[in-house]
Amino acid sequence: MKEYVAETGGRYTYSNDILNLQELTLSLSAIFDGCSDFIISGCETHGARISSGYVWLGGKVRRFEGVADAVYPYYIYEVNSHESVVYANEVNKRGRTCYLCTGGRSIPDTTDAVTGRIPAFVEITEEYAPRFIDKFFGRYAVLLDTPFARQTVKKDLVLAGTFTGQKEICSKTAVSVAGENGYMLKGIVRADGNASLGAYLSGLLVNEIVIHTDGTFRFMKQGKELARITENGISYGTSLSDTARIGALRIQGNDLFNTSDATDDGCVRINFYGLNGSTTKYRDFAVYDGKACGVPILKVIGKSAAVEVGGLLSVRSAGRGIDLCNTAYTKEDPKLTNLLSWRDSAGAAIAATGFDMTDGFRFVVRNTLGDIVLLPSGSVDVVGTLKVNGKSIAETYVNAVTYAEGMKGKVDKVAGKQLSTEDFTSEYKKKLDAITTGSLTEGGTGYVTSAAVAEALKMKLSADGNLIDVMDKAAARQNLDIYSKSEAGEVFLKITEGLQELVRLSPDEVNSLTAEQVMALKAEKQAAVRETLDAEKYGTGELKLAKASNLSDVQDKGKARKNLGVYSITEIDDLLAGKLSTESAYQGVTFTAELRDKLLNIRTGSFAYMDDDGKSHAQAEGYVMTSEVAKQLKLKAERLMTGYNSSEQDTVAANLNLYTKSVADGRFAKVESLFQDYITYLVSQGKTTAQAQQLLREKLNLLSKDEVVRDYLRKDAKLADLVLSSTEAQRQVCRTLGAAFATDYQPVLTDTGWLQMENSGSGTDSRGLFVRQIGNIVSIQGYVNTAFRDGGNWGGVVAVLPNKVQPPKYSVRCAAANWNDDHKYNRGTTFTIYGGSRKIQLYESGMYNVNVELNFTYFV
Repeated sequence: MKEYVAETGGRYTYSNDILNLQELTLSLSAIFDGCSDFIISGCETHGARISSGYVWLGGKVRRFEGVADAVYPYYIYEVNSHESVVYANEVNKRGRTCYLCTGGRSIPDTTDAVTGRIPAFVEITEEYAPRFIDKFFGRYAVLLDTPFARQTVKKDLVLAGTFTGQKEICSKTAVSVAGENGYMLKGIVRADGNASLGAYLSGLLVNEIVIHTDGTFRFMKQGKELARITENGISYGTSLSDTARIGALRIQGNDLFNTSDATDDGCVRINFYGLNGSTTKYRDFAVYDGKACGVPILKVIGKSAAVEVGGLLSVRSAGRGIDLCNTAYTKEDPKLTNLLSWRDSAGAAIAATGFDMTDGFRFVVRNTLGDIVLLPSGSVDVVGTLKVNGKSIAETYVNAVTYAEGMKGKVDKVAGKQLSTEDFTSEYKKKLDAITTGSLTEGGTGYVTSAAVAEALKMKLSADGNLIDVMDKAAARQNLDIYSKSEAGEVFLKITEGLQELVRLSPDEVNSLTAEQVMALKAEKQAAVRETLDAEKYGTGELKLAKASNLSDVQDKGKARKNLGVYSITEIDDLLAGKLSTESAYQGVTFTAELRDKLLNIRTGSFAYMDDDGKSHAQAEGYVMTSEVAKQLKLKAERLMTGYNSSEQDTVAANLNLYTKSVADGRFAKVESLFQDYITYLVSQGKTTAQAQQLLREKLNLLSKDEVVRDYLRKDAKLADLVLSSTEAQRQVCRTLGAAFATDYQPVLTDTGWLQMENSGSGTDSRGLFVRQIGNIVSIQGYVNTAFRDGGNWGGVVAVLPNKVQPPKYSVRCAAANWNDDHKYNRGTTFTIYGGSRKIQLYESGMYNVNVELNFTYFV
């Protein structure tokens, strides 16, 4: 930088002197390079008055002269021009460039003659104006007081002291507390709105507590849920406790008992309630043998109120036996039934004993497969009437006396003659008279015709019809307790759908929801499915580093070295450049100021001790004498100080039930090795590295990096890595996401809303005239008074289009007239907007001071 100097004796002024002064001025302006336009000083607002001041505008420092009648918002915009001066030989050429500024209600829409761009501007409102403190200092420093609601620090901020917030501390990513050895506590809010407080080791999530938006708490360990707290209570997979008490029930050791009922009727009820504590669904109770047997030893079936015993039923009591009791009927009612039945493996009844009739008191002993054998040691005594096939044996069989009497009247067979018993007797006639017509529906002992049988068979199912002749198939399915095809489709998942039914949204679910809410609802369903499947969301594996890559897959190695606080090879070489090698190093000792300071900092220390007065003294850092060390060593166990040999260490470890260091190193994996010990062990057993990694992933239920990249989408790619082969496939994805396909819908049109037309000067009044632009259509509606105009009646301006509205490409015109029976009073006026202009110009004759309604509509 050159500085102007003028000594006594008269000095010539050269062009370099002026250039040096200009360079000095421009160098001061370079301070603001990179900053947006703002007010350096002055330009204070006092009602409609804005004071003078300096502004940084368009890359230049400019002076603003101020204004006394500003209408807000007010714009200070640049005005640049070239000025000519007289050169040698009386030639006028450009001599300077003027970087000035002025202000107004609007910004010029024409390009600047010097910059070739639309003029830069600073907008001033009654509440705010961009100033030096927020546009310059606010760009490079954190301000104690700022006119904005907040300040943004674009890079990392590190505070060496304690950070205290007087109000809440808000983070859009996470709040972390970093510990030593790679441990970290981090709190985040996920995309689905759930909050997570997790413990991390070397950047990997180990344990976390997830707080859901519905008030649910989930305790997670390495992606697996340990417990959950909801409005219904606490749910967890495993409970380790010697004693547990829930309500009146208590579990102690191997016992489950009722502790609250003080009567002799206290009981433990099982499956008293059904689904969700209601009585809508039945429940079963089963007891197995402890070795995963297929059939339970004891099963109580709630729906059929049956008890199945899968083993030997042994009743051991002091003569109490087995008591079968019908709780619905007494002994006077013939509906009292109770059976002891035998069935085969298919459920078919093969034998039974007990009361089997509802219209009588018959006790039956039935065997459908073979004989019934009574094998007493003595006789069988039947008290009562003995019947065979329902008939008393007294009516079927004759005794010896009756037989002898009957044989006296027998008919002897005579050769050549029939027996007399074949004659048609009166007894046979009575029997024929007793045969009558019967009915299939009413029963009876009479005969039925084939027509009646055919009519009855019409209501029966044909064996060869395979149930096609069932009249009411819906009622039949209900009686059989089976699903129809359509019902099964609603209840069961299809293999071909790939679980799409679980995440597909119905029209009722997405009705009245926004697109963001629909995507959030679907993401919640997808997250629930992934949680059930214990699956990882696609794309997360891409964000992790592969162990086998040895940090070669780090994207920004320079930033990684900075985070680790290490130098690169190039940086080490640069630092060592010009240094002496070890061969050239000075061999002597130089006593430097640093060594002197180090010696001065060496202090005499002491161990913690008690003085003669019994006062305790803390340990002081520094060097101690040998005698003091020997004194302290005498206080330690001599055996521990001298050490144990290997065999003695093994014995101590066995007595303490501990592993020695060598045994632990060979038996357990190291945390810092990150499963590399397991992979090394498998490789030593003959596995390849790839096979060892695959076995480890299978044990951890994880996908490999290649599988994640191949099968899942990246979250940060926003579906950009989703390969879709056709337009129809793209439409299908849009339907799945509940999104609109771009080519099927018209883009959203921009809408400025209704804006008030601006005035062209103090003489115009556009309070009743409004404009609105939707897409490429502009509509102007309202009224103006023909007396309020900027100019005469042939071309006066009544209003100006706001900057947010585009002017017409070609001229538009709107006419209005006042009709009267007397033609001399017929007057008219027109309003015109010329192509590319923002001004509405008035042309009128005899319609002065008249409110005229306007309606412009044009395309841009």
